[in-house]
Amino acid sequence: MRGSTVVAGGGPALLLVAALFPGMRPLISVVLFAGWVVLLYRGRPEAVSWAATLPVGVSLAWPWLLGVDRPLGASGCVDPFSGIVLRRVLVAGAGLGLATLVAIVHASSSEELGLRRPSSAEGALAFGCLLVLGLGGTFIGPIVAEPFFGRLEFATPVAVIVPAVLFGIANGVMEEVAYRGILQAFLGRLIPITAAIAFQGVVFGIAHAGPEVVALLPVHVALLSAVGVIAGLARWKLGSLWIPIGIHVGADIALYVGLACRIAA
Repeated sequence: MRGSTVVAGGGPALLLVAALFPGMRPLISVVLFAGWVVLLYRGRPEAVSWAATLPVGVSLAWPWLLGVDRPLGASGCVDPFSGIVLRRVLVAGAGLGLATLVAIVHASSSEELGLRRPSSAEGALAFGCLLVLGLGGTFIGPIVAEPFFGRLEFATPVAVIVPAVLFGIANGVMEEVAYRGILQAFLGRLIPITAAIAFQGVVFGIAHAGPEVVALLPVHVALLSAVGVIAGLARWKLGSLWIPIGIHVGADIALYVGLACRIAA
């Protein structure tokens, strides 16, 4: 039993190491995939805990494969085919493709992952959250972000809405499915759901502590971890990912404007 527990915990432990040490992410993502394949081949039930980590592991490794995002300025950020947008679309395709693969292999369902068809009220609320966060975050976000990222100066041309929406949908949907879908649901098969929610939230918070955070890093990690936990609780209590997805997409629309439209150094 102890050996089984150690094997099952190996994948999540490696994922936490990857979140803490960015330079190890490409190697760990390969180890996670290889470990999953080996456990699956041997018919070991612990394979599900390794499968849980794969979409997040891929999303953590992408800067080492595709390059990092750079500010584009007001003229460049309106391009829907800019590197920032294309990178996130590629990562979303890989992450969601992997999520689909492990869901099929481990007999998951849309209900387990929180992707059942939303009710009209739920869909309307998710879309409303998207609009409020997308529009409001574009103007309020720089004030909230300044203590962590320094002063943000950027223009907001009207045409930026197209690439911002593409970026927001790609990044927001992929991360919700990876963290609050696959990771939370699959770990919830093996450990108490509250522990699974806490784990995915902590990994989410640590993984978003990038080099652009110039001050108050522990506070930033704690806040993002809390956001991850709250989103996980919402997914659990509501039985659905759609409202967290709406909030995340809206927040990432605003994120794109701040990230891409900044004055290039």
